[in-house]
Amino acid sequence: MPKLTYTDPTGEARELRFNRRVTIGRHPSQDLQLLDRVVSKEHALIEERTGHFVLRDNGSRNGMTVNGEPVAGSRTLNHLDKVTIGSSVVTFHADLAESKALRTQVAISLEREDGVIRTRHREDSNRLFVKADQFADVEQLRGDYEKLRIANELNQALSLEFDLGQLLNKILEKAFEMFAADRGVIFLMNQETGEIEPAASRSKFEELSAGRAIRVSATILKEVVEEKAAVLSSDAAMDSRFSGSKSIIMQGIKSTMSVPLLYRDRLLGIIHLDSQMTRGAFAQKDLALLSGFANQAAYAIEHSSLVAKTQKDLLAREQLSRLLPIELVDQVMAGKVNIQRGGDLRDATVLFADIRGFTQLSESARPTDVVSMLNEYFEVMVEVVFKHGGTLDKFIGDALMAVWGAPIAIEDHVGKAVRAAIEMQEAVRLLNLERSARGDMALAIGIGVNTGEMVAGYMGSTRAMAFTVIGDTVNTASRLCSKAAPNEVLVSEPVAYEAETRFTLEELAPLELKGKANVVQVYRVTGFRDSDSTASFVRRSGVGSTAPQTKPSP
Repeated sequence: MPKLTYTDPTGEARELRFNRRVTIGRHPSQDLQLLDRVVSKEHALIEERTGHFVLRDNGSRNGMTVNGEPVAGSRTLNHLDKVTIGSSVVTFHADLAESKALRTQVAISLEREDGVIRTRHREDSNRLFVKADQFADVEQLRGDYEKLRIANELNQALSLEFDLGQLLNKILEKAFEMFAADRGVIFLMNQETGEIEPAASRSKFEELSAGRAIRVSATILKEVVEEKAAVLSSDAAMDSRFSGSKSIIMQGIKSTMSVPLLYRDRLLGIIHLDSQMTRGAFAQKDLALLSGFANQAAYAIEHSSLVAKTQKDLLAREQLSRLLPIELVDQVMAGKVNIQRGGDLRDATVLFADIRGFTQLSESARPTDVVSMLNEYFEVMVEVVFKHGGTLDKFIGDALMAVWGAPIAIEDHVGKAVRAAIEMQEAVRLLNLERSARGDMALAIGIGVNTGEMVAGYMGSTRAMAFTVIGDTVNTASRLCSKAAPNEVLVSEPVAYEAETRFTLEELAPLELKGKANVVQVYRVTGFRDSDSTASFVRRSGVGSTAPQTKPSP
């Protein structure tokens, strides 16, 4: 199975294994997400084409290089090629030489059956093995024992192998040790197309190195798929069931053995062995043995797929957890909530929080102390955002931007955002108690909140997040934040209209905001109407009166 190796933004080395295709870009839906402002949402695609892998540029703005050479459109990837996209270097590993040219090594011959296949009945394998005291042929007993020994070795090896490509090759290797097979192919079911496709092959002859394909009869494969039962033929060229199968006769195959890979009655693929040299190379006991460890192989294949899916899900969960509260992450991963690609118009509420006097603070402190302070501060702020169902949009220096109602719609996004703003001020107060005990300088933040229509989508321009919201509503919230005094929460008139019944507000003089043609009516949030915390919030923050206000004009 091919893989990509790269270093994530934290400096940790990672790898991503894939089967036939992998997508690369800034969008969270991509198999490999690169959080880089110069990387497009759907930057590139690597896919298998007739036995080799091709890197394709999806019309990205900034392009990419392979081993330092610019990629124009698409190009074939070779083992250990280095793909540079933005600031990321991704190395392509074609681990399995067989899989690189597998589609040229195996061909399914499509001849007409014309009703020649008859339903095959499963045979009772218990009758194929006699009791020890009834066995007369010692050499045959030795041979059967050796097959059982190899089958046991395989079963043990399967439980330790998680790489699908190596797993399939190991199955064929042991199958050749166990049976008098000249050629073998493992087919896997493509879950997207519902068709079986070659995934591994092996031959005693030089046909693979000479570029000649192993031709496997569609007639045999069709019966195994439809009946989910093993097919054994002592002389395939003479077997009446395959009388219309020209590919068998043309190749002179004398013995074939094909067994389904079944996981809880679900067909994962087929193990196919054949012999061109020996008539009757496979017996019923061989079929029983092959079917037995095919069952074990099916469990191992399913386990390998689950491990790969788990690794991919963990990476996706890690990326989403930086953006959404854990409750929403769980819903997205479970498929209960769908995050749409691109931008769409949303009615949502956006909040900006900014440390006051940060420039002076950073000038008087060591850079390492400033970074430590910001990490401590943001940890507290993000916890409040997620507690109230918000989405973390991005960090902008010492500022934080959060959204309620995008990318996932939620009820009462205005109320939750305002409540979060008040709790942020309280969280900073508690944080300052800890900082003061350590002798550190106290922090003060100003917050601006606005609500309305905005375009929300995965259009980000920072390394931290791919998701963002844009529009006049967002710009106004940012301007309100810039006007907020230390320990102050300023909201727009639409927010005040929605929040007045639950929060105490103070109407301020209209403000001129940068980029706005007209003055904007602004309100200061002073506390909760339904809680004893109203007075304490006013006293701690030092803002004005808590007298109830009349309802603002919509």
